[in-house]
Amino acid sequence: MKDYIIRELSNTYQLLPVNMGELAEIKKGLTNFHCETYQIKDVGNLFFIEMKAMFGLMKMNTAVITPVQKDLSFCNFDAVHAMGNDTFIFETYRTCIEETDLSAFKAVREKYRDSADYQAQPRWYDSWRLSAYLAKKGKGKSEEQEQMMKDCLSFYLDCLCKAPGCDPDAKKEKNRAYAERLLSEGGVAVDSMKKIIGEEKTSRLIREYMYAV
Repeated sequence: MKDYIIRELSNTYQLLPVNMGELAEIKKGLTNFHCETYQIKDVGNLFFIEMKAMFGLMKMNTAVITPVQKDLSFCNFDAVHAMGNDTFIFETYRTCIEETDLSAFKAVREKYRDSADYQAQPRWYDSWRLSAYLAKKGKGKSEEQEQMMKDCLSFYLDCLCKAPGCDPDAKKEKNRAYAERLLSEGGVAVDSMKKIIGEEKTSRLIREYMYAV
């Protein structure tokens, strides 16, 4: 997922690697985290975190694209493999200054309507989630879910190309509001990270690198 997203973004935008120091590699017991961050020139921020646990039986890859100079919601990709089960989630959230037309995502949802849905427990951020959302699960579905990722990215990059420029400070405030609430009220991945690597490192990853606020 990471290499594909970097390659597709690099076709249009300049990516500038960010030095994450000690947060680039975090090891705690049997769990390893590898993180990378890039500035997307004239757009915003790109963040990756790869987690491996239980000797590789559980893997999670996450990518977050957070626009700052363009008025578009951030998007989040999650690909999880655990004990033979595959889960893919694509999300967009209400962090725009002006409302965004995401109606074209209907074609992506329709393409995968027969794939089993992943049902998450209700969370505070459900009310922030926009219509461009896909969550699927299944055994041995990694190839299909890789194509889901590619289709979702294609949709998002098209939106990004069309998105208007905006006031970076105003956009950062929108991103910050979500990030701070995520830290205070939690989420599935964030709660797990706090338990594994502690609140201080989790807060730094989310504020400084995931959402660049």
